Amino acid sequence: MRVGYLGPRGTFTEEASLRYFSGQNVEWKLYPSILDVLEAVQENEIERGVVPIENSIEGSVNMTLDGLAQSPDLFVEAEIVLPIEQNLLVKDGTSLQDIREIWSHPQALAQCRSFIRGLGASIRTWDSTAIAAAEVAANPRMDVGAIGTAWAAKKFGLRILQSNLQDMQENHTRFAIIRREKKALAKSDLTMLLVTLNEERAGALVHVLNVFAAFGLNLTRIESRPTRKRLGTYQFFIDVEAGMDAEELAKTISIIGTFGHQVRVLGSYKKYEKI
Repeated sequence: MRVGYLGPRGTFTEEASLRYFSGQNVEWKLYPSILDVLEAVQENEIERGVVPIENSIEGSVNMTLDGLAQSPDLFVEAEIVLPIEQNLLVKDGTSLQDIREIWSHPQALAQCRSFIRGLGASIRTWDSTAIAAAEVAANPRMDVGAIGTAWAAKKFGLRILQSNLQDMQENHTRFAIIRREKKALAKSDLTMLLVTLNEERAGALVHVLNVFAAFGLNLTRIESRPTRKRLGTYQFFIDVEAGMDAEELAKTISIIGTFGHQVRVLGSYKKYEKI
C-alpha cells in the first residue's frame, strides 16, 4: 500500500502514520505540505494520506478542511488521536537567553504562545516542525530554536533545551486517514459532513441544527469556513456521533436536502481513543 504524509521525517504526522499502519506492508511517500498530500490522494498517486485535522488547543487545521472541501473525491476513513509534547530544539552551545527567534509550523507556534511571549522571541513559520528543526540545524545562527518533536532533535543533531512548551498540558492532535474511494466501515460511529446553505438568511443554520436535534443526533464539532465564492458566505463542517448507515442520520440528510441545502459526507469511521 502506498501511503503519504506530511514530511520530512520527524513530524507528529509521521508518528501517527506509523502507529496506524503498524504491521502493514507500506510504501511511504513524504510530502512538503498538507495540500500536497491531499492532491496525491486525489490523483491516485498514493492510496492513503495522513493529515492533521484538529488540535485540542488551537482548533481545526484550516488547510486540511479547505482541502477536503475542494476535493470532491476524498473521504476520511479513520482517525487517530495523539498526545502532543512540544519541545524547544537548539544547537549545542545555545542557551535560553540566546534565543531571539523561534521557528516551527504555525500550529505548533500557536500551541506555545505563552512560552514564546514570555521569551520575547519573534517567530518564523515553516511547512512542518521537522523542516524548521532541519533549518535550525543547518543555519549558522546561534540565536534561533525550533519547536518540534524529540524524534526531530535526535534526527537533526539538536538538543532539547526545554520540554512541554504547550500552553495546556492536555494537548492532543487528531489526524485523519484519507482515501479516494467513498467507503464507510460497516460499523462506524462518527460521520463528518460538509453542509453548504442555499441562502444566507436569519435562522438558516438554526433550522439545519434543529433537524439533527429532532432525531437525537449529538454533534461533537461544528466549524465554519468561507465558501470562497462570495464575501460573507460560509460552509459548515459538522461531526455527528452516528455511522453513515444510521437511519436517523440518513433521514436528517434527506430533510436538510429538501430545504435546498447541500450536504456532502466527508467521512465515516470508528472513534479513536486517545493514546
